[in-house]
Amino acid sequence: MTEVAGLPPRTHPNWNAVAVGKIKRPWSALGMKIMMTRIAMEVAKDGSPAAVQKFGDEIYDFFKKNEKIAAQDLRAIFS
Repeated sequence: MTEVAGLPPRTHPNWNAVAVGKIKRPWSALGMKIMMTRIAMEVAKDGSPAAVQKFGDEIYDFFKKNEKIAAQDLRAIFS
């Protein structure tokens, strides 16, 4: 997959930090709120490195598809 210009790379540790709840905030984008609620429940069941990486990738993919509508949340993750 190709990287989106303004999006930090998939390998940036903040993606996984969001997945495990190290980076928390009241998310602005409804899709992000819904996804993070589900991911928090899934990580509570399986917090293995492989699962965390999968969820970090899912968060990255969300922003790749929704960078404009979720720009405020993206700035909060990387500020």
